[in-house]
Amino acid sequence: MLDFLFKKETVSSCENLNSFYSKLKEMYSFDSISDERKEYLKTTMSKFGYLPYPQVKALEELSNAEVLFALESKWEANGVFKDGNFEFSKSSILARNNVKNSSWLQKEGHDIKLTNLAGLGKDNTQAGKFMDWMRQLLILPTGNLDNNVFSTTMYLIPFHPREFGCAYLPTASCVSPNLVDKNILEKTGLNVDEQVKTFIQMTQLAGHPVIYDILPQTGRFSKIVLTNPDCARWFDINALIEELSKNVDKVAQELKDKYSQDDLAIVSGIYKKSIKGESYGDLSEHYQNIFNELDELLKETKIFLSNSMLEKSIQDRLHKKAKSIINAVAGNKHNKKMSENDVKNQGEIIQALIKEGMWPAPGGAWCSAGVPIFDKMSEGASYPTFKHYKFDGEDVTHFANLDCQTPYYFVCLENGKYNNDVIKFFIDYMKNLQEEFNFDGFRVDHIDHIVDEVSEKDGVPISYRAPRKVLGMLNSAMKEKVPYFATLAEYMLWDNFYKEYHEDMNFDVLWGNDIVSQSYKTPEAIAEDNLTLANYNSTSKKLTPLSILKTYNNQDGEFEAIDRYPAQLGEQGALFKWFKYKFLPGGRNAQRPVMYIDGDESFTKTGMESVIGNEVSMPRAKDYDFFAKFDAIDRFVKNCPVITDGEAHIIRQDEDGFVVWQIQKEGLKNSILVVANYQSPTEKFRVEENGNSWTETREGREVFDKTIELSCDYSIVSEFRFDGTDYIEEKFVAATNSLSFGKLMPAEFKFFTVIK
Repeated sequence: MLDFLFKKETVSSCENLNSFYSKLKEMYSFDSISDERKEYLKTTMSKFGYLPYPQVKALEELSNAEVLFALESKWEANGVFKDGNFEFSKSSILARNNVKNSSWLQKEGHDIKLTNLAGLGKDNTQAGKFMDWMRQLLILPTGNLDNNVFSTTMYLIPFHPREFGCAYLPTASCVSPNLVDKNILEKTGLNVDEQVKTFIQMTQLAGHPVIYDILPQTGRFSKIVLTNPDCARWFDINALIEELSKNVDKVAQELKDKYSQDDLAIVSGIYKKSIKGESYGDLSEHYQNIFNELDELLKETKIFLSNSMLEKSIQDRLHKKAKSIINAVAGNKHNKKMSENDVKNQGEIIQALIKEGMWPAPGGAWCSAGVPIFDKMSEGASYPTFKHYKFDGEDVTHFANLDCQTPYYFVCLENGKYNNDVIKFFIDYMKNLQEEFNFDGFRVDHIDHIVDEVSEKDGVPISYRAPRKVLGMLNSAMKEKVPYFATLAEYMLWDNFYKEYHEDMNFDVLWGNDIVSQSYKTPEAIAEDNLTLANYNSTSKKLTPLSILKTYNNQDGEFEAIDRYPAQLGEQGALFKWFKYKFLPGGRNAQRPVMYIDGDESFTKTGMESVIGNEVSMPRAKDYDFFAKFDAIDRFVKNCPVITDGEAHIIRQDEDGFVVWQIQKEGLKNSILVVANYQSPTEKFRVEENGNSWTETREGREVFDKTIELSCDYSIVSEFRFDGTDYIEEKFVAATNSLSFGKLMPAEFKFFTVIK
């Protein structure tokens, strides 16, 4: 139903959306809303442009009818809804505003909210559904186009069916069936894919750009791999086991001067069992020593066999073998090109491939190079295990966590030649994905080390990761197709490869290192980051500038290896982190948006990691006082051109935590002065000493008896104080150029108006 709604937008798009919406309103009638509630919702929406609720409050206090009633105000404000009907020619707010480049994503004051559709519901045992998503849309803050700040961008993590319960291991390109709202399906006919597309369309009509996570890899046996076996590298594990087993006895003879033939024969037999994943029990110390030495001697054989199997000539044969197995099980007698919809028996096909030893080659470690090296089958022979090596031969298997991913076969690693057919497939796939869902931009996952020495040598790719050439081609193709299309790279600034990601690969925004460096991002450090970016942009040969996220939080902050989510700073510490990222603009050459995740606004401490791993709704905190300040800070910035178009300058930063900075905009007499204690109530620091490292938690301390004095050209005339909803300017009885502070608590901040 309504398939053509999501292809080329026409007048009929409105007709079909209106048809769906009328059925939705029949399900959730406005007649159920009291006049008092209607007036409250109208007044609030008129004042703010959105409903200033955190998601948890919207879930608990709003009926479905109230959600739709209030959302109509948002659509009306965007000029796409009138007299109860949608009227539009283009869904995207960017297209409707004739935006011709990607600078909208880079703008100071702009927000990017990372959202997992599955995590948006109230019931923590199941995924969020359509009307839960609509609540998120209702509460998503608006922007201020007078200051060139678009409404908050909704950044969606993958919503495909998952392997191993991970959003970043898709098993197919369709929408996960766990997201379907069965009631809406029954009453309107929209299936789960159409429900997601309709939600995205309604989000864009409400003024919000939508970007999406894309991957240069896929799930191990995803439908992408099964319908396009050529796009992956393949191992014939059965053949590898056979060849490796043949070499065991031969290699064992290298130990004949050290051990008896009987012992070597026994251990060789045990080793052959281990390769197959067969159980062999505990070994004595003597036999274990022989086993370990034999294993070390076989290392080069394993490397040779795996490298040989992944050469192009062998891969061509394995691709044919995989296709033959897949077609046979799928009943594709004529070997015609299969679509993902043709794969009705995915599990059966996978088992048939495994029986024949056919496994897609996996990814590796963040620092591994070359091909993965087959080691042995897991105990019980469930799956193959691999070794991974750095470019210098160092074993980095302990860093590997990607053995269940299938990277695309972009390049032949034996000679560095690009696999142009796979590159075209990948780019076409992403272009089709954008067209299908009408995304306004992509964030590209897992591309943090693609120009490091672990991935390139003399400009030639040497790892499983996506080469810079491929990403450059992808981004250029997307921008040629959609002029305003924005591209965000998951790159955390290792070694500052700005030019490579910006000029070579055509990325607009980089991930940044805020999460991994949270404890060191003092106001002065953030200002230095701004200056580094500004200096780069002032010398860059590219016409469009580069931006770097100021990341309040992302999907990695909670993971054990990073452990830098903002809630660990304490309530006031988290609020100050949000404040300093919003109140430290970098000026014209260092425009930087801020990213946060769903749940941050109500001081949810943890939960994002769990919903990346499982399609369930996220447990949320209900700190409404925190939300009110968090929301007020955001709203203040969007409505303040001194900040959105200005630049912050650190006046003073003391080691005890006292900091002062001023935000100025060229041509304006008014500026903003900020005074704070930049220490958090609690904060985790990474300590390194004598070759050892550990994490320790430190408590922030008060600062006492501080005075600041501006030059006589400046007068401090007012202070902004929080009134429960907004930061309101309170005029001083008399202007002054100096201020004294008896005590500032950890993460306490104050800001003032200064007139020159």
